[in-house]
Amino acid sequence: MSGLGEYRAERRADRQADRADARADRRDEREQNRLDAEAARRRREADQRAAGEARDRRRAARAARLGRVTGWVSANPARAFVRLVQACSIVPALVSQVAALDGAKVYLLLAVLLAPMLEGGAWALVAMGAQAEGERSTRTYRLGAWAAGALAGGINFVHGWQQYPGHHWVAFVLALSSIGAVWLTDLQTHGGRGPTTAEKKQAKDRAEHTRRRSEHHPEVREVADRLLSAAPFGALPADEAWRIAWEYVHGVTVPGLTADLLAQRLNARARVAELSVLPAPADLWPGMPDDPFPALTLPLPTGPSDGVYLDAVPDGLRNASPVATESLEVLYGIGSCASAPDSRELGFEPSKGQDGNASAIAGERPLDPADIARVRILADDLAARGDELSTKKVRDALGCRNDYAVRLRRHVGTTRSRQAGQTGGAR
Repeated sequence: MSGLGEYRAERRADRQADRADARADRRDEREQNRLDAEAARRRREADQRAAGEARDRRRAARAARLGRVTGWVSANPARAFVRLVQACSIVPALVSQVAALDGAKVYLLLAVLLAPMLEGGAWALVAMGAQAEGERSTRTYRLGAWAAGALAGGINFVHGWQQYPGHHWVAFVLALSSIGAVWLTDLQTHGGRGPTTAEKKQAKDRAEHTRRRSEHHPEVREVADRLLSAAPFGALPADEAWRIAWEYVHGVTVPGLTADLLAQRLNARARVAELSVLPAPADLWPGMPDDPFPALTLPLPTGPSDGVYLDAVPDGLRNASPVATESLEVLYGIGSCASAPDSRELGFEPSKGQDGNASAIAGERPLDPADIARVRILADDLAARGDELSTKKVRDALGCRNDYAVRLRRHVGTTRSRQAGQTGGAR
């Protein structure tokens, strides 16, 4: 009995183990099925995601191509519409020419070959003219394109006139299909290469300026022309040649400035300085309680800008005659008594006026003895302080014109130099 009980217990244990194994197998199978389903789901999602990305890329590529096309059309509307006219005109022009040749009993194959020859010849000349633009003359290509287009248009016109007797306007449309596109392409390729309205106006103004400059300054023009002809071609600009010629003729580097203009400018400044030291009249400012400018003074401007007008008499001109030297000092209004040479030392005898003062230019104001005395006192005072007498100091002290101050300073300086020479000789 004990053996039978053990057998049954073992059988029961085996059955329990088998059931446990079966449950484990079913559990593993379910887990594997779940994992397989999860992997399949992930594969489907990946495939869907890849398909969506590919779809998006295709859409982006189509949008990019469309954007390039629309962008090119927006940036080049004229070229885009010319291309549209070309495409829409070539086909009916070819069909019309084939029909015209076929109606003339030309063999169909020959008609199919001759029609593209006419149209293609015109467009080949148009393309060659566009390629030659800017490098060589396009006249031959343009004339050839117009001739070929006119021939093809004439064939289409005759065919349309005969084919549509009740609607002759169709003949003009068919002729325009051959020559219209050639005309538009010619305008687009060669018509926009000319000067603009602003450039034409600028060229016209420049030509007028050149004409007036040559007419107003013939002497400078002759020198500038000689400079341009002597220099290598293109090495010297015309404006630079005029600047050099102006300096050669008039002695200054500022175009338009001459000695006469400079003298007028300096004399006007001297007159302003002469008037500025006078008291303002009582009725200068009517209706106001007091003079708003009780001390009205307008000193002569000084500064770097005067350097262009040569504010000093060049040393090379100090050996000129007293007339020239005095004229230059009247013009520039500066200098000192130490640098003014005596006219007798240079070998010139200046003329005498009624008052005994040297006057080299007729019509000048005679030197007032009272002014001479005041300038002598001023010169002595400046000499005591170690300073020199200048035209500006004479003009400021007397409130006189610039040329009169120059003559006073020269007269007093010459007198003091003689006196100094006589004193030294006596010793």
